[in-house]
Amino acid sequence: MNGELTWYPHSFSGAGKVSARLRNLHWTGNETSSPPLQSPPDTHPRKLPAMEISIDDLLFKGKQIGHLELAGYPEGQDWRLRRLHISNPDGSITGDGLWQGAQTQTRINLLMEISNAGKILARSGYPNTVKNGSGKLAANLLWNGPPDDFNYATLNGTLKLDTGKGQFLKMDPGIGKLLGILSLQALPKRITLDFTDVFSSGFEFDNINGNATLNNGVMQTRDLHIEGSSAKVTMKGQVNLNDETQNLRVEVLPTLGSSVSMLSAFAGGPVVGIGALIVNKVLGNPLDKLISFEYNISGTWSDPNVIKVGETPVKVLPAAKPAQTN
Repeated sequence: MNGELTWYPHSFSGAGKVSARLRNLHWTGNETSSPPLQSPPDTHPRKLPAMEISIDDLLFKGKQIGHLELAGYPEGQDWRLRRLHISNPDGSITGDGLWQGAQTQTRINLLMEISNAGKILARSGYPNTVKNGSGKLAANLLWNGPPDDFNYATLNGTLKLDTGKGQFLKMDPGIGKLLGILSLQALPKRITLDFTDVFSSGFEFDNINGNATLNNGVMQTRDLHIEGSSAKVTMKGQVNLNDETQNLRVEVLPTLGSSVSMLSAFAGGPVVGIGALIVNKVLGNPLDKLISFEYNISGTWSDPNVIKVGETPVKVLPAAKPAQTN
C-alpha cells in the first residue's frame, strides 16, 4: 500500500469518515486482517463510517483490477453507495447501491462498458475463453445479507447484454461454465455433429444481445440472440445458478450470406434457369441447407442432456420481378 489515509472521527454525526488516496494497493489474500471493504461480523450498516476512497492501481488476489473510486455514507438505518467506478484499459464498471439495515439486504445497480471482453475475462481469471468483443452489460441486483455476502440463493434482479463482434475460443471443460453454454462448445456431440465447423473450434459472433431476469438464483431469458456470419442462435429458458443446471430451448439457423442474395437475384431475372443451374453446381444447392435446427438442453452444466426436437425448412423469398416499362 502506498498513499495517504485520513480519519475524520466527528463527521456524519459521529460515525466518522475514512478518506484514502492510494497510488497502489496490492492485496494478496494472505493477510490476517479483513480485506478492504469487507464488513466485520454482525456489523450494522448504520455503524459503518462514510468512505471516500481512490486507488490508482488495485491488485486483488492476483487479479489486476485497475483504478477504483468508491464513495458512500450512512443514511438512517442504511449505508448508501453513492458511487462506484472501476476502470482499466479493457473496460469500466459504474454503479451505485444501498445496504439496507432493516431488511438486511443489498441492492446494487451496475453498468459495465466493455472495450475488450476477452481481456476483461482474463483479468477475472478466465483467460483464453473469448477473443475481442465490446459492448455493455447492465445489472440491477438484490440479495439478502451484506454486500460481501453475495449469494445465488437469494439473488434477484435483471440483466441486459449487448455486445459487438468477437469470438468464443476453444476452451477446456469446466472453465467458464456459463460461457460454455453461450458458446455451445460444452454441449455433447449431438449438436456439434450438425455444426462441426461452426462451434467446435470457436464460434465467431457479430452481436450478442438479450435480457434476463433473476429469481432466487434462477435466471430466465426469452430473447437471447447470438448472431454470427455462419449461424444465428436463439436461446430461451432457464439457467439455475444454485445447482448449475439448465432447461433451455436453442434454435440454430445456419446463414449463407451472399450466396442466398445471389440466388434470389437470379430467381427474378429472365435467365432464371441458367442462373439456378450455375448456382446449384457451384454452391451445391444452398437453399437445401437453409434449415433451422431446434434442441432442448437440460441437466447439469458439466453433463448436459441435449435432445434434437426438430428441423424446420426456412423459405427464402425470391427477389421481386422488375417492373416492365413500355
